[in-house]
Amino acid sequence: MPDTAAGTTSSELKTRAAALEPTLAGRAEATEQLRRIPDETIADLTAAGLHRLCQPARFGGTEAPLDTACDIVATLARGCSSTGWVAGVYTDHQILIGMFDPRAADDVWGDNPDALVSAGFTPGGNNERVDGGWQISGSWEWSSGCDHADWLILGCLLPTGKDGAIEPNYCIARRDDVVIEDNWHVMGLAGTGSKNLHVERAFVPDYRALPFRMAGAGGAARGQADAPALYRLPHPPCVPFMLAVPALGVAESLLDAVTEQMAGRSSRGVRVAEHQTIQVHIAEAAAQIDAARLLMQRDTGEAMVAMHEGRELDDLERVRNRRDQAYLVRECRAAVDRLFTTLGGQGIFLDNAMQRKFRDIHAMSGHFALNWDVAATTYGRVALGLDPLTHLK
Repeated sequence: MPDTAAGTTSSELKTRAAALEPTLAGRAEATEQLRRIPDETIADLTAAGLHRLCQPARFGGTEAPLDTACDIVATLARGCSSTGWVAGVYTDHQILIGMFDPRAADDVWGDNPDALVSAGFTPGGNNERVDGGWQISGSWEWSSGCDHADWLILGCLLPTGKDGAIEPNYCIARRDDVVIEDNWHVMGLAGTGSKNLHVERAFVPDYRALPFRMAGAGGAARGQADAPALYRLPHPPCVPFMLAVPALGVAESLLDAVTEQMAGRSSRGVRVAEHQTIQVHIAEAAAQIDAARLLMQRDTGEAMVAMHEGRELDDLERVRNRRDQAYLVRECRAAVDRLFTTLGGQGIFLDNAMQRKFRDIHAMSGHFALNWDVAATTYGRVALGLDPLTHLK
């Protein structure tokens, strides 16, 4: 039976993503050198319908459940880390836009259902109140996939809080109002093109601004009781799994590659596979990766069930999910480190795709949304009955 709003099964989507894996893997080196996702890759994702995983169905989007979308993004990352990361970013933003006033989605996809959305989330800018909305100016960093974006979501400090207090808002700006600075020269995830953005006096209507606190509050607080389940999710506890699961795809693909290589390698006349240390390394890495996948499946699946039941996530569920997003990446990174060490000197050659996976997963783990120390202490405080002292809840 179809399990997405578009009538496409999760199995069909996974099959399409898996079919792209060898193509993406063959293009990974060129993607890194280009420092952005190649046009051919965007065309491949579009042809497979994987560029609209969580776009609202009223625009022809798949509106796939969170758990399905995460599985697809992880599959893409098996072939190319940067492609998986950018696909996760675009998909995250499809869900986020679904939390805005519906007119925002009409602007983004009404004339171009294939439109892609990048972002610069760190709140800032010099922003002024004008008739009907806001005039925003400023600079933003880390805008993954911006070269192919038709719209940008920018974190802006606006006086929309209680008694006019300044608070961070997501503001959706047109691509024509944004200048991209080509500053992305990095050691990992080079193909994501996560460049700087500059905006000067761009107009954003009121309906294209959404306070961070409302995105995090859940559907009931946003007045979306009748919205599709996907857009009633609270953002921080659920949607950033899109940024975590590329690490899962990277680790799974490296495990397969290392296992295959070790099974056929000999050293000084002895099969490497006979060494118990190699066997233990493979087993432990596999267990870490399996545990990470199971955490993702549980958390994203349970979040969707709660939304379908019309139930909001409680505080412990919210911080548990935040904990697991970070823990997933930490365990996958540890597994990759273990596997890469197992390769020995062969792994350090630049023509070996495995060293790229090693660098890419370390770049992923540096993202603030996946920071273990913040997520772990927040969970611990709530579990112990204390205030979380963070907006990340």
